[in-house]
Amino acid sequence: MNSLFGQMLDQHWHVIALVVFAGAFLQGLSGVGLGMVASPLLALVDPALVPGPLLMISCVIAVMTVLRERAALDMSGLGYALGGRLVASVPAAMLIGVLPVRALAIAFALVILLAVAASLTKMVIRPTRGNLLIAGTLSGVMGTLTSVGLPPIALVYQSVPPAQLRASIGGFLAVGALISILALALVGRFGAHEMGLGLAMLAPLFAGFLASGRLRHRLPARQMRGIVLTIAAASAVLLLWRQLAG
Repeated sequence: MNSLFGQMLDQHWHVIALVVFAGAFLQGLSGVGLGMVASPLLALVDPALVPGPLLMISCVIAVMTVLRERAALDMSGLGYALGGRLVASVPAAMLIGVLPVRALAIAFALVILLAVAASLTKMVIRPTRGNLLIAGTLSGVMGTLTSVGLPPIALVYQSVPPAQLRASIGGFLAVGALISILALALVGRFGAHEMGLGLAMLAPLFAGFLASGRLRHRLPARQMRGIVLTIAAASAVLLLWRQLAG
């Protein structure tokens, strides 16, 4: 474990900690942010941090979100969304061993950009059972391949009150991320090394989430959403440029 931490320190640990802190802070405020913001940046620093280790800390922050917003949790709709994620996660995990790393990185960047573009439309999708099932299936594919499974679910819940949005996304992410981690483990893509990397990122994760506690009811939801989408789009463009230029 000491050699693992030494390896992370050699690989710009201060940058990793700052990215995780910022992503956790934004997710604590708006319900989304860790995956969309941190994932493309962490992939630039070290591809080994995505998807397994990031999925692990995403599960941790999701549990903390549910505990903090548990009164607003939408239990009735989560079953349909999680059912879709469960069905899609194992086939998606198997694709990781088939597709080349560069193709996955490009696909990952394009997925982020498409999610941002969809979020900017005026189309309102209601959290019906059918929509939640479809969103859960898409999330299973996206989350397992790229660590970013929240955009489809966030779009479905975009019209609900902020507390319900954060709680419902947190509940979905907590179980959904665990499903994806198990799927990755089944195909040999998550083990002790990935768990160690995830543990090393917990300190900035906790710090960012705690920092968001008192501010989450004060900042306008639209303003925070705009910040998250802007950072996510910029990170995805940077990752896409690096892959295509290389």
